[in-house]
Amino acid sequence: MRSDRAHVAANTDRFSGFAELYDSQRPRPPEIIVDLLTQLAAKDRPVVVDLGSGTGLSTILWARAAAEVVGVEPNADMRAQAERRAADSGAGAIRFIEGLSTATGLPDRYADIVTCSQSLHWMEPNGTFAEVARILRDGGVFAAYDCDWPPTVNAEAEQAYNACRVKAEALERSLRLAPEVRRWNKDGHLERIRQSGRFRYVKEVVLHHVE
Repeated sequence: MRSDRAHVAANTDRFSGFAELYDSQRPRPPEIIVDLLTQLAAKDRPVVVDLGSGTGLSTILWARAAAEVVGVEPNADMRAQAERRAADSGAGAIRFIEGLSTATGLPDRYADIVTCSQSLHWMEPNGTFAEVARILRDGGVFAAYDCDWPPTVNAEAEQAYNACRVKAEALERSLRLAPEVRRWNKDGHLERIRQSGRFRYVKEVVLHHVE
């Protein structure tokens, strides 16, 4: 239990101190996600919960289509940046709350759609899937989505980025800069969701996006 708490705290603290930079450089989700998930949920004006909402990029995406949107984010810096973004955008029924993917504090069967935008790899799977199943209404939709990274620009840029990442991760390990941080491999998301037994149907969808 102590180890689990340490991982949660380390994963949360990892995003402190650079929320504004993060917000300015983070890839934007493709807006087609809103149309696709609304169709799958069969709800014209859904209630949406965005887990690990960060600076709100994936939360405010729903402003035009949702009856209510709740961003759940444990990091205070990220939430503050999200609230500024929401205020600047004039987005309507959107709020951000402190919470974890395993303990949102939201009522049972609250949401029509629950999303994780490029954040599921930071979340403990079993507790997260149990919480998603609890807050989803019957027939609701859970969507965890990521972007392929690095983006395809040219070979030299991609090779340089990958080489930089390898060196940065090796340096982090050698200096033990974040020994308690834990992430789950993105390649295993689909199978972990399927094996959880929490969802009636599981599939992968690939979307194209230009930014």
